[in-house]
Amino acid sequence: MDILHLIKSANLLLGTGVVTSSVYLYVTQNAKIPLLISLAIVIAGPIEDLLTNYVEESPSLSPNDKKHYTDFIDQSTSLAFLALLGLAVLCTVD
Repeated sequence: MDILHLIKSANLLLGTGVVTSSVYLYVTQNAKIPLLISLAIVIAGPIEDLLTNYVEESPSLSPNDKKHYTDFIDQSTSLAFLALLGLAVLCTVD
């Protein structure tokens, strides 16, 4: 097993654990902060990967268009990630 595969597997396992724990905490304790953090992780991880792969595999887009759209996806998901983390921080204020 090469190091890249090991890191990808660790990311998947850790992300799944965080999201599962967050959903459990929301259902059992109505804890919203972990849920916001999990949503940020899902957007910046698998959703970004899915959208990027869709653009990169599209035969109808030129290389310049692919670059434009992947940059747009990267910046948009980063913005959503930071907005959700900001909301999580604001939820800690009494």
